[in-house]
Amino acid sequence: MKYLKLFEGFSQFTMYGEKWKDQAPNELTIIKDKEIRKYHRENTDCIGDLVQINYVADSIVYGDPDEMEIDIYMININNQLKLNVDITYGDLVVSEFSIEAPHKVSVIQYTSYHSKFDPSNTVFAFEDESLEAFIAFLNNFDGFQLTTDDFKFLDKRDNYSQ
Repeated sequence: MKYLKLFEGFSQFTMYGEKWKDQAPNELTIIKDKEIRKYHRENTDCIGDLVQINYVADSIVYGDPDEMEIDIYMININNQLKLNVDITYGDLVVSEFSIEAPHKVSVIQYTSYHSKFDPSNTVFAFEDESLEAFIAFLNNFDGFQLTTDDFKFLDKRDNYSQ
């Protein structure tokens, strides 16, 4: 049990309790290409060192995914918390990045303007309020001081290049 206590010590709220589940945004609004879609939080699970947050579309649009998922993998590197984050839109991984304290965000892949993986410039982005809510959730983990400037690859503006 001593390792469980050490793992819980990473953040101001323990991932094995219920309190942290309330911190994830209840609703996220995304832009996919030129369409704006609203998703509400349906389910939040913790599976070992993985946090899965499932979102379901408020309305069904034929041909568009009705689910979006955010997976957050927690990694201990020399007693420092690192997060690996995957955002999946239906079956498409639209963004993958890692975060180290205080505000180092390393983009692995993204699907938006100037993407190496999707050169057609199809856009996947969060609306401003949704991006701010997502960042506020991530800042609940001790040591993180993230801002919207760290997430230009997820905003709706054409302002990011690798």
